[in-house]
Amino acid sequence: MASPLSRNLIAGAIGESGALISTLPPRPLADTEQDGVKFASAAGASSLAALRAMTAEQIQEAAAKGPAMRFSTNLDGYFLPKLLADVFAAGEQSKVPLLAGSNSEEQPARSVLGASEPTPENFANALRKFYGDRAGEVLKVYGASTPDEILQAATDLASARFVGHSTWKWTELQMQYGGKPVYRYLYARIRPKFLAAPGGGGPPSTPRGAAHSAEIQYAMGNLNLDKRYAWEPADYKVSEVIQAFFVNFIKTGNPNGIGLPNWPAYAAATNYQRMRLDVDSRAEPEPERPRYLVLDTLYAKP
Repeated sequence: MASPLSRNLIAGAIGESGALISTLPPRPLADTEQDGVKFASAAGASSLAALRAMTAEQIQEAAAKGPAMRFSTNLDGYFLPKLLADVFAAGEQSKVPLLAGSNSEEQPARSVLGASEPTPENFANALRKFYGDRAGEVLKVYGASTPDEILQAATDLASARFVGHSTWKWTELQMQYGGKPVYRYLYARIRPKFLAAPGGGGPPSTPRGAAHSAEIQYAMGNLNLDKRYAWEPADYKVSEVIQAFFVNFIKTGNPNGIGLPNWPAYAAATNYQRMRLDVDSRAEPEPERPRYLVLDTLYAKP
């Protein structure tokens, strides 16, 4: 949506894994080029031609053995001319309907707490490590006192820090400057009982919500291909609803249709409602909005 190369080539967009805004910003081209130089050196390639001559297997092996690095999206001045928030704020993005959201446990509480016990003191200490002298602002909107409340608050914050806030920012900017309807969701269906992993392996830890990417197999309608879980009728119901929403949106730019719960556009006029996708899917005001507004001030450019 932000690249000038794709303008006027797409009719709409569905976003399920965050945006390159706030928590996931692209990096300057010079920095990402240096990452490439370091990787090539570790792979034993002295030129771009030498890298291109390597097989996919050799590249993967070099990546596994070489220095740990992430190949971030870069501001190359061609595909991405400037930061995405600036593109959207200037109204230079593809002005198309947008459907986007995140999951209820994009990251676990331990991503915030580490190995510490879920106590108010440890939670406050964790926030200070992330936000320094502004930790109090975050603690105010993520306030919790009991161990269970702290685990939930830490889960919510970890999810926001990963893709939750960036997705919200994306939808906010498109709502303000895109001129087309925006539809937000929270995916909350937790997978059912874990049976076994192919080739062995134990079950995942007890979830507090829907993990990152858990919605994909529901949206694609292929639960039956994943033999690791004891799928229930409720799971197939969730899958059918999501598919219907997505297909309607792809066809018309609007997810609503016969037999589906009403999904209002995300806007001030609708009290910033978003669809909670679960066994009982329903629209409700965005409860995370006050938290995202606080986090937004932390990610704002000086």
